[in-house]
Amino acid sequence: MDKQRGLIFKTGLVLLFLQAASSLEITNLRVPNSYTIARSEKDNTPLILGCEYDIDENESQGFVLKWKHNDLQFYQWIPSRNPVVFSSFRGHLDLDYSESEERLHKHSALKFISPMANHTGNYSCQVSTFQHVATKSAHLQIIVPETDFSLGYQRETNGSTLVFCNVGEIYPVPDVSLIIDDEKVTDVVVSEQVQDFTGYYNVSVQHILADQNKDMQIDCEVSIPATEYKLRTSMPYLGAAIRPEGTLQVFLCTLVAALVARMVCSI
Repeated sequence: MDKQRGLIFKTGLVLLFLQAASSLEITNLRVPNSYTIARSEKDNTPLILGCEYDIDENESQGFVLKWKHNDLQFYQWIPSRNPVVFSSFRGHLDLDYSESEERLHKHSALKFISPMANHTGNYSCQVSTFQHVATKSAHLQIIVPETDFSLGYQRETNGSTLVFCNVGEIYPVPDVSLIIDDEKVTDVVVSEQVQDFTGYYNVSVQHILADQNKDMQIDCEVSIPATEYKLRTSMPYLGAAIRPEGTLQVFLCTLVAALVARMVCSI
């Protein structure tokens, strides 16, 4: 009998615990993996973070919703009051934004105004009452797209040919790869510069061709780790065009074409 009573008591405690644990639960945290800031206002799509949760109205006393960025609170909402924004996020959130008219959900989501690169980080939504606390976190990477993306080559004074790929004013620092005939080039020189005011990056990757007389396909690929952001451009490299005899042929053809054009114009 004592064993049965003990079993019933333990079972009751487990059921009571499960009931209490399920009275407040964050079911979905809508934080995108990455967000790209458009250079043009007309191409901008809103950045919205959402926090969806189940809560028992009867156990909502003391309800407070908080958003944190890298563990620092920047947003707080209590249903009987207007949302409050702290720190550098002031002026960057639409405090009138709402996705629901329900009393305990009206201002749970955040709509950004003019997101910035330093808004990258870990975001946590915390919902609490006098009885329970629930928290969920996710990482957001803000991407500032490049203003320059160029692939080319030039003849050096020592006779070698330098291939280069430049990416300008991008955030965060990207991975930049040169690819020749579908093979990634490992023998490259990479230079990175950080702009003092913006924190944006200028990255250049350079490679000296081992055989500059060979025709080849050259590609440059730019990617940002842990995101789906990728760029790729390509160009053909015609080795014969920069050989001494090739250069002479191009010069003679150009000269003949110019002479013919003058003769036609004088007729």
